[in-house]
Amino acid sequence: MNDYVLLRFDGDERVLVLGMRWHTILGSRLDQRARQKAREVKASHHAHAPGSEAVGVIRLNRADRGLAELLHSGALAFASDHRQGVVALRAELPDGRIWVVAAQGGKVLTHSDRVYDSAADAQVALDGLTAHHGDELVILDAAAGHSGEAALPALLGDVATAYRLQPCGWSMPTIPRPLVVAALGCAAAFLLRSGWDWYRHLDGARAPAPVSIDPEAAWAQVYETLRQRIRLHAENDGLAVLDALAELPAELGGWGLSSAQCTRGTEPGWACRARYDRVHRLATNASFLAARPSGWSETWQPLDTVVARFAVAGGGQALEPSRLRSRSEHDDKTITALQQVLPLMSGATLGETVPVRLEPPRDEYGVALAAPPSMPAISERPLALEGPLRSMFLIPGLLANQIEWRAVSLNVDAAAELSLNRSRLMAGMSGVLYARD
Repeated sequence: MNDYVLLRFDGDERVLVLGMRWHTILGSRLDQRARQKAREVKASHHAHAPGSEAVGVIRLNRADRGLAELLHSGALAFASDHRQGVVALRAELPDGRIWVVAAQGGKVLTHSDRVYDSAADAQVALDGLTAHHGDELVILDAAAGHSGEAALPALLGDVATAYRLQPCGWSMPTIPRPLVVAALGCAAAFLLRSGWDWYRHLDGARAPAPVSIDPEAAWAQVYETLRQRIRLHAENDGLAVLDALAELPAELGGWGLSSAQCTRGTEPGWACRARYDRVHRLATNASFLAARPSGWSETWQPLDTVVARFAVAGGGQALEPSRLRSRSEHDDKTITALQQVLPLMSGATLGETVPVRLEPPRDEYGVALAAPPSMPAISERPLALEGPLRSMFLIPGLLANQIEWRAVSLNVDAAAELSLNRSRLMAGMSGVLYARD
């Protein structure tokens, strides 16, 4: 594919290329198939006439690629001038070599367009063409100049754009369409993101410098939010919700108390609900509504269950670290007091002590600020108690203002076996015990 000849003529800047390699292509979209074939054989350029089923390929030397715009295929020009029958040309070149090209019906034959070093070699090629095509073959002869049956300069004609060599390049149609679309989408996304980053950079350069944040003030705000979120319960706060559950009517209009729960929400006080089941066959929704205390709201669950909602006062006080006991004081006094009432409980759980988690404030650049040395260190540990309702009233007073009760529950079990730590009214209390480190 590199043994080609460039033939120049006086007074014409165009150059004939002799000695290309020709391949047959079939199917539709022949121009695309021509480029594809050229790339398959690693050619640098190709020559192809519109609608032709033959493509010529060549790999130009680096020095000749600068002339690519002036290069024209001699074989393609010859075939375009001989669209009838089978015609071969034997042309003597200025350096004494012989060029043999053949065309059939305007298509360059595959094994032609060769430059031979001797007349004997050229004759062997012509004999092969004669043996294959017989009497149909017409052989023309051309000399180096303008003499002979065919003149080489005349091959270019007045307009030879169709014979010009084309670079193989990169052709999108040879790539699967989904891959092309995906690649273009990725490129567009990259360009859009780059443009957006550039715009933000410019906008940031124009924006005023961020306001500096005072670490002490920022942490003080975080700590104050924590203080207001935690509500420590005094002794009477815990007793108030226990009293409310103990005073729930066991039966209302033929509906029997099954269970009750109270939880502390974001608002002060307790949000409570009590479940009543229909135990008398003559009980109705109307009989329950007529008997229940005022201020309740109900949610009916099909025919046999109702959940009544009500509120209990007792919101507790904001956290005050100076009033908290230390961890060692809790271990010595508070836990000891709890252990003294454990025989009256059916279960108790005291979790591990961990520091209260605070989300650190951030400076003007989004970096977390370190806590100042003056920030109080507070720890917490979960506490849960279970036992008869009567035992819950004996919870040590040492827990007052040290614990945040978060949930209180009551379950009614009429068939329960009575004992020191078992009752038909079983209760549970859970919360968080706080300490000063």
